[in-house]
Amino acid sequence: AGQGFNLGIRDVAVLAEIIEQTTKSGDDVGSAVVLQRYAAARDEDQNTVTLATDVLARLFTNPLPPLVAGRNVGLTALNLIPGAKHLIARQAMGLRGRLPRLAR
Repeated sequence: AGQGFNLGIRDVAVLAEIIEQTTKSGDDVGSAVVLQRYAAARDEDQNTVTLATDVLARLFTNPLPPLVAGRNVGLTALNLIPGAKHLIARQAMGLRGRLPRLAR
């Protein structure tokens, strides 16, 4: 739920930025070109969150013993590698890469 909320916040921030840019340039905010620009700007982030959420759900609901063992090793490694949790948390919150001004 938190990832969906963060994704929605970034969607709104990018939309506001595109509306501002379009208004300043005098173009039609509702034109297909502007709407396609918004969709393209959000596509990678939305796909990344969807894929990561799906992979994590499948990984943590699969009872296959080798997968359970691999999960446990991975979580232990995550606890032992300095800064790893922080990097993953920043990625999950959408704080990596280019952020729209409103989201900063």
